[in-house]
Amino acid sequence: MLIADCGSTWTKILETGSGEVEIISTRELVRRNELFFEVATGHSGRKRSRVYKNELIALAVGSLSLVQEEDFSIVDVGGRDVKFVRFAGRKVKKLDWNLTCGSSTGATIELLGSYYEVDFTRLSAFGKWINVTCGVFGMEKVLEHVSTGTPPEEAVAMFLHGMVRNVFDFSGRPEHLYLSGGFCENNCFLQTMEKYCSVTPLGRTVPLEGLRDGIR
Repeated sequence: MLIADCGSTWTKILETGSGEVEIISTRELVRRNELFFEVATGHSGRKRSRVYKNELIALAVGSLSLVQEEDFSIVDVGGRDVKFVRFAGRKVKKLDWNLTCGSSTGATIELLGSYYEVDFTRLSAFGKWINVTCGVFGMEKVLEHVSTGTPPEEAVAMFLHGMVRNVFDFSGRPEHLYLSGGFCENNCFLQTMEKYCSVTPLGRTVPLEGLRDGIR
């Protein structure tokens, strides 16, 4: 049985029998008309599944299956949005979903990284930050810094720092934060977040765990 988290830029597919996970670009998903899922979540999953689940619900249920604490917060930083859930006594206390701006999303960082050929596996956290309350204006500030002599890697790290501050504020400034999504594999993001709170990365498949838990 196939279940999937069909995100804006990346799609995560789980074969429940083998437990194998395949990660493909959502651009590739659109071209593979034969792919159809028993259960799916995400922007591109609604018309490709027998059962569709809300993304926040999939994130919440998946995090409960992976975290044993009574009270905790989790944030998922996706390609075009940020989702947040806070639990108290393992009950949802707060849900939030930011869809209005690309200043705190993965797609913006991917664009900058691709343009400046930044290797995020080697990029270190930087103390200064760029105010990125708007994704477009934030990218303009990166261009401005680079044009005046700032190394591209440093300018991108400053943008990433500003993005981390946004995510931290959006999450209610917790002392500890669980992280879901592709930024679990971005060491610069993790190192920068540690300047504000302790962070535990749960990987890219938390919503898939929520979907799987729902069909057990």
